[in-house]
Amino acid sequence: MKFKRSSLILKLIVLVLVVYAAVTLVSLQSQIKAKRAESAALSQKISSAQQENDRLQDALDNVDSDKGVEQIARSKLGLVSQGEIVFSDVGQ
Repeated sequence: MKFKRSSLILKLIVLVLVVYAAVTLVSLQSQIKAKRAESAALSQKISSAQQENDRLQDALDNVDSDKGVEQIARSKLGLVSQGEIVFSDVGQ
């Protein structure tokens, strides 16, 4: 009798441990999936920021050149070179 009772308790303990392990495994898998998605989003942000940094660095490198000064004068100040004709769209 004692052997059967301890065997039943042992089976119950093993069952509880297996259920706990399964629940923990499912929980950890969902956390891993969420962290992988977060990692992919952060990698995309890093890539985007790196491209922006490269663009800004190129702009800084060219700001002292004649071409850079001309580009700033055209875009910010609206200046044109001698002999150029500016057309304005009056429809807008």
